[in-house]
Amino acid sequence: MEGVIAGLLLFCALGVALGFPGAFKSLRTRRLIENLPTAKTKAVFIGLVELKGTAECEVGSAIVASMSGKSCVYVATSVEEERLEKYRTKRNGRSVTRTRRVWRPIASNSQQTLFYLRDETGAVRVDPNGAKVEPELLLYQTLTRTQPEFYSWAGGVREAFNSCGRRRFREVGIPLHSSIYVLGRSRLRTDVVAAEIAADPEEPTFLIAQTEKSARNNQSFLETCYWAWAYLGCVVLTGFVAYALSERGEPNAALAILGGSAVFVAIWSAGVAVATANSLVDLRRRVDQAKANVDVELKRRSDLIPALASAAKCLARYEREWRAMLATLRKQRKIVRVDGAEAFVPSALAARLFAAREKYPELRSNQAFAYLQRQMADAEDRVALAREYYNNIVENYETRRQTVPYCYVASFLKLPPAKFFEAKGFEAKTVAANLEKEV
Repeated sequence: MEGVIAGLLLFCALGVALGFPGAFKSLRTRRLIENLPTAKTKAVFIGLVELKGTAECEVGSAIVASMSGKSCVYVATSVEEERLEKYRTKRNGRSVTRTRRVWRPIASNSQQTLFYLRDETGAVRVDPNGAKVEPELLLYQTLTRTQPEFYSWAGGVREAFNSCGRRRFREVGIPLHSSIYVLGRSRLRTDVVAAEIAADPEEPTFLIAQTEKSARNNQSFLETCYWAWAYLGCVVLTGFVAYALSERGEPNAALAILGGSAVFVAIWSAGVAVATANSLVDLRRRVDQAKANVDVELKRRSDLIPALASAAKCLARYEREWRAMLATLRKQRKIVRVDGAEAFVPSALAARLFAAREKYPELRSNQAFAYLQRQMADAEDRVALAREYYNNIVENYETRRQTVPYCYVASFLKLPPAKFFEAKGFEAKTVAANLEKEV
C-alpha cells in the first residue's frame, strides 16, 4: 500500500513539475502558429517563418517505404508483437498466478532525407533533422505468422517463446508530392546563395505537419492534456498535505480540492498572463522585422536594377560597335576573278573581326536584356510579397491588440498600434532602367 501511495505522489509531483511547463510550451507553439502569416518561398527571410506547399525532392533521393511501398521524404515504422505474460495477484488472501495478452515493441526505424517545400512561387530546402514531425498514417495492419510479411516487415526478427503469433505493423510518413506545413527558422545555405529551413538551438520551435490545422489541433490537444495533468497533481498533492497536517482525513477532502484548485488557478492565471504579454511583444517585434524586410527588398531593387541595366547597356554598345565594323567590312570587300569565277576578298579589317569572333563567339545583347527583364520582374515580385507579408502580420497584431483580454495587456505594456504599408518616398518608387539614351 505504501508503494502505491509513493507512486501516486510521484505521479502527481511530476504532473506539477512537468504539466505546467509542457502546457505553456504547447500554448506558445499554438500562438506562434496563429500569429505568423504564411510566407512564400520566393521571399523567405532569415528568421522564423511559416510555409505551406508540397514535399518534393531531387531525383533518386526519395525514400521507399518498406511496408506501404510509397515514395516519401520521411518514414517511421514500428512493429509490436502480442505475447502471453504471467503476473501474480492476490485472490481471497492468496497469491495467484495469471496470464494476460500484451503488445510488446520488437522493432522500430525512421528514415529522412533533405527535401524541398514547393509552392506557386518557387521552392526552399528543408532539413528535417531535429524537427517535430507529425506525419500521416500510411499503414496500420495486424498480421499472423501465416502471412509472408509477418517476418519481412519486422526485419527478420523471429518470434519470442511466448508469442501469440500476431504482430501489429504501423507506418507513418510524408509522401512525395503531398501537402505539407513547416514552421521553423530560415537560414542561409552553405553551398549556394539560398535559404533553407533547419533546426536552430536559438529557436526551439521546428514543426513539420500535414496542414496548419492539424498542427494547431495537435498543440491544443497536448496543451489540454498537460493542463489536466497539472490540475490533478495540484489537487492530489494538496489533499495529501491537508491529510498529513490533520488527524481527520475525510472532512478535509473538500478543503483539499479547493486548495488544489486555487493553486492551479493562480499558476494558470499567472502563466496565461505572461504568455499573453509575450505573444503581443513577439507580434510587435515581428511587425518591425517585416517592415525591415520590405526596406531590404526595396534597397535590393534600387541597387540591383541600375547595375544590371548598366551592364546590359555596355554589352549593347560593344555589340553595336562590332556590327558597325561588320557593315564597313562589307562595303570595302573586293570582287576578283579566279579561273573565270568571281570571289570575294575581304579587306584588312577582316583580321580584327575574326580575332574578335574567336575571343567573343556570341555577341547577343538580347539575352542580357531578357535577363534584365526577368530580374526586374523578380525584384518587383519580391517587394510585393514582402509588402503582403508585412500587411498580414500587421493585421494579426492589430486583431490581437484590440480584442479581449489582449487589449488590457497591450494597454498595460503601452504597445503602439501598427499601420498597414503605404508606398511613399523615393525608395518606394519603381526603379527605372534608363536604357533609351545609350542603347
